[in-house]
Amino acid sequence: MKRLFIPAILFLAACATQPSSDFQSGDADAAIRANNAAFAAAMNSANIDGVMSAYADDAIVLPANSPAFKGKDAIKQFWSGFMGMGALNLALFAEDVMQQGDLAVETGRYEASITPKGAGAIKDNGKYVVVWRKIGGQWKIVRDMFSTDLPAPK
Repeated sequence: MKRLFIPAILFLAACATQPSSDFQSGDADAAIRANNAAFAAAMNSANIDGVMSAYADDAIVLPANSPAFKGKDAIKQFWSGFMGMGALNLALFAEDVMQQGDLAVETGRYEASITPKGAGAIKDNGKYVVVWRKIGGQWKIVRDMFSTDLPAPK
């Protein structure tokens, strides 16, 4: 009986660690780069639904100098407020995508400017780390953290 028990445990452990059924080795990189282009286009056109389509239901956004925004309702409120500040011009540059099964981690940089009504553009550039998960055949953001490279105001 012991001889059958150990292989059964090993088999079950191996099954439990398998990636999701829609996993394809190396598919994250191209999908994430396409998602970034769609995300930036949605931000630049103030399309909040387009922005939100990038996020998983349980996503968390971790902006610099701010508390975490957990879940789609909080994230939508955050990005809506951000877009309400003025015309936005955002560009995302993925520098590295590492994939393990149905999870991927992207590191990159951003360049952004916001032009409030009746004012000059406010420019920013910085870096980000995004954790993606493949859910239902689509790569979705589950964690989104970014911060500016600009020095803190004095």
